[in-house]
Amino acid sequence: MRLLKYALAFMIGFVGMIIVAYLVQNNPQITTQSKIVFITGSTFDMDVIVLVTEDTAYAAQYVRENLDSTVTSKDFNARAVTFGPLDGKPIIVWLSDAEDKGIVAHEFFHATLYKMYWAGMELHSETEEAFAYELQYLTNQFYNQVNKIQ
Repeated sequence: MRLLKYALAFMIGFVGMIIVAYLVQNNPQITTQSKIVFITGSTFDMDVIVLVTEDTAYAAQYVRENLDSTVTSKDFNARAVTFGPLDGKPIIVWLSDAEDKGIVAHEFFHATLYKMYWAGMELHSETEEAFAYELQYLTNQFYNQVNKIQ
């Protein structure tokens, strides 16, 4: 009887490990800490998605599934990357982490340019204030949401 209990416990444990391995393999976010921040369009109706994760494989998969199917892991050979809108899909900003505010600002500048160019605006002295307001909006929305998550 005792041997039967050990065998049953072993089988349950083995099946459990197989299930966990399957789930981890098919959903890398399970083993990765990541944050996804959705910033809805304001004056300009183009959303921005900010993905914060050190897992570049997960980031590449996310961008492939939600924006650009041609993205590869080589596109993530940096600390951060911004992907412009395609076919009306949102801009995606990937950050390996959100600790360096300079990198966040740098990527949000790219996102601002993509958004404003999508809206038909060019950057020059007469439009710079609109660009600055959009950059301010993206930055405030991001940090307001990140501070709620933490």
